[in-house]
Amino acid sequence: MDHKVKITPRIGTGVARRLRLAAGLGSCSMSALVDDALDRVLPSLEEIRSQLAAPAAGEGGSDGRGR
Repeated sequence: MDHKVKITPRIGTGVARRLRLAAGLGSCSMSALVDDALDRVLPSLEEIRSQLAAPAAGEGGSDGRGR
């Protein structure tokens, strides 16, 4: 099932302008364009779960005192 959730991020003026222009050039909505772009750059759910399950890198700290 495909769920749509509305989020309202704050983006810079230049990014907003490029988003509007890119959506206007193609035959897609701004929300579809953003969805596609975020899908390309964000890690998959499996990758996120894997990273959350893995022990933190450098858990002992770089100074050797556990901080």
